[in-house]
Amino acid sequence: MNAKDVTLDSEFNKFFLVGDFGTGKSAFATSMPTPGYVFDFDEGINLYSGFDFEYSQYDLSWKGWLEFEKELIQVKKDAIAGKYKSIIVDSTTAMTDLAMQRSMQLDPKRDPTEGPIWNVHYQMVRNLMEGKLRQIIALPCNIVVIAHLEVITDQKTGKVIGLEPLLTGQLSVKVPGYFSEVYYCTTRRKEDKTQYIIQTVPIGLQKARSRLSGLAKRLDDFIPNNYNILMKNLKKPKKGKKDEKK
Repeated sequence: MNAKDVTLDSEFNKFFLVGDFGTGKSAFATSMPTPGYVFDFDEGINLYSGFDFEYSQYDLSWKGWLEFEKELIQVKKDAIAGKYKSIIVDSTTAMTDLAMQRSMQLDPKRDPTEGPIWNVHYQMVRNLMEGKLRQIIALPCNIVVIAHLEVITDQKTGKVIGLEPLLTGQLSVKVPGYFSEVYYCTTRRKEDKTQYIIQTVPIGLQKARSRLSGLAKRLDDFIPNNYNILMKNLKKPKKGKKDEKK
């Protein structure tokens, strides 16, 4: 293999989308190449209505996690066979809830309030989540994993000290590292209209980044929330300093 042969069209893209509720994460996923598959943990398949996505949904129970594992085995076979162009995980928040149900079924220990034990069940959740996400990311197709935003505050002052993906323990740091593209989804008002946009560079506490943009910085700091527009921008020739002055 030679890096000279690598192009935007020769490689699959792996996107990790982070954002608050209602900021367009699933909307970006609907613009991905199809046919596709959605692991619909949030039961929000209505957002994908009219698009060519097969999907599965799960009960919030340990049986739901087992059903997910079963579905993943089949989706993996289909992806390897070339059936899907894109696979979506929507979202890691509800997926984590499902993993907790499975961990509490595997280990009967409980805290005094009959809830999960931190160093038992949360560790199991982390292992379950990391293992399955790594399997999905390794599939030979485009991948979109959607995560909600967690605001970290100083307990004494209430000051915001971090904005991270809502994941268990160290996964909030480890999981973004598995992706070439980590985008923060947000909205802004312009001319009395709401625009859904994606942040592609780190600004403040938001750790967005893009390897596709590269050293040439082919992507603007904020772009429209759409895969096709993203790819179109990446394929445009980058203007030089003389062109920018014109």
